[in-house]
Amino acid sequence: CLDSDVYQIARSCLEKGFSIGSLNAVSRDPALFTAMPEEIAALPVWDTKKVAWKKERSLLHHALAEGQKKSIRSRNALVLADRFLKQPRFYLSWSCDYRGRMYSQQSQLHLQSSDLERSLINFADGCKLDERGKYWAAQAVGSAFLGSKTSYQERNAWTHNNKELIEAIADDPISTSSQWEVADDPWQFLQLCLEWNKVVLKEEKHLWDVPIGADASASGLQLLSAMRRDPKGMEYANLFAASSPSEPPKDAYMEVLRVARELAKKDKEAAWMTPYLKNRKLGKTILMKVLYGATPPTNRTDVKLVLIDDGLFPDKVDYKGVIQLTKLLRVASASVFPKAFEALDWLREVYKAAKKNGSKSLRWTTPNDDSIHLIENKTLFIDVRTSHLGQVRLGTEQGDVPDFYAMRNAIAPSFVHSYDACVLKSSFKDWTHPLSVIHDCIKVLPNDMDRALDRVKKGFVHVVDGDPLARLADDLGVTEKQLKRLPQGTASLEDVLDSTYMLN
Repeated sequence: CLDSDVYQIARSCLEKGFSIGSLNAVSRDPALFTAMPEEIAALPVWDTKKVAWKKERSLLHHALAEGQKKSIRSRNALVLADRFLKQPRFYLSWSCDYRGRMYSQQSQLHLQSSDLERSLINFADGCKLDERGKYWAAQAVGSAFLGSKTSYQERNAWTHNNKELIEAIADDPISTSSQWEVADDPWQFLQLCLEWNKVVLKEEKHLWDVPIGADASASGLQLLSAMRRDPKGMEYANLFAASSPSEPPKDAYMEVLRVARELAKKDKEAAWMTPYLKNRKLGKTILMKVLYGATPPTNRTDVKLVLIDDGLFPDKVDYKGVIQLTKLLRVASASVFPKAFEALDWLREVYKAAKKNGSKSLRWTTPNDDSIHLIENKTLFIDVRTSHLGQVRLGTEQGDVPDFYAMRNAIAPSFVHSYDACVLKSSFKDWTHPLSVIHDCIKVLPNDMDRALDRVKKGFVHVVDGDPLARLADDLGVTEKQLKRLPQGTASLEDVLDSTYMLN
């Protein structure tokens, strides 16, 4: 159902022109409405002052156009929310792709959408918080403000130590917006503050309705490391118990950056990169995507976008520098997690052997007995000659000629995604409580979080038990004589059942 409080606050912010997080209001700079000063208007068109004035005005118009474009989604979300505001409940529909991954079939107002849109939704059926429910609710408030890189202990302490701030935000969200817009997820933080204040602090609301989430720590790394029984990969994917309550989750992406800095310092030609290897997004955009088969060109594009956001491209780091940074980060990722990268190389070899055996598509079975069928055929095109764009090629349909290059690139991400979908299916096949899944993330009521995490751990162990990589080769008809199976390490899957931050 709709969260009417968050809806009213978001609508008020939009009307007042306040842009907060993923809520984008249209802001018009007063300079847009001022005429060109007479002394500048009298200058010739090539004069630097006149050129600078026109350039500044052009940038303001461009910013306004971008703001209007971004604002459309925020406005559409609130218009849609208004339609459901008085409904006691509404239903979301979901679909699974060929790998079993679940996707919302709604374009807006669902729990796979933006921070704002997630904050507009409550579960229609709430719960009366028990002690563990209060613990997880407090953790959710702290996590929405601090992010999920701190310990559970620190997140809970933040919530209890900031009672006055939470009350002030709940009492007057608009005037305190500067206090909550800096949160990691500002709108979900606001929603949680309002609920915590009503249910726990003031005890004026009987049931807790707001979904709280837990997200897998690098699910691709988790799955491949566990399949290989790799102790280091499993440690940095948070598949083991934390050594103490105050220990934060391990961060595989920061470890990649640390190793990349060490490699850069040892190489005179690469030393210049050291100051630019600090933004966690650089480690994430490489490691997370490479584990799903991303190519160097894709990685370079992502690295460039991070550098643009940091104001470093192209002044401090040019395109040649982007290429060098990307190469270094890929090398660092492979050196930190060699077992996972060996698995990626091995998956490509499995594909080559299957193709050599005559396979024109790939089919394997998950531990849940779901059949995954990967088919990539070349797209049929027609060429259209236009008056302004010249010849344009348009895809019409998928033909019947196998696209072996596409299948080679798709096997790693398809295999890994089929297994993270399998984890959720194994964990929640008979679940009867409120639940939403977002790829490798779950949202439940606070009282249900302990049993949900317990189920995910058991589901994970069930899915990676045995030798999934060897099973894949067997399913694809690739014999051990054709391709040697990868050896497994010494880590124990039983330790996963005690992990602290597997879902965090």
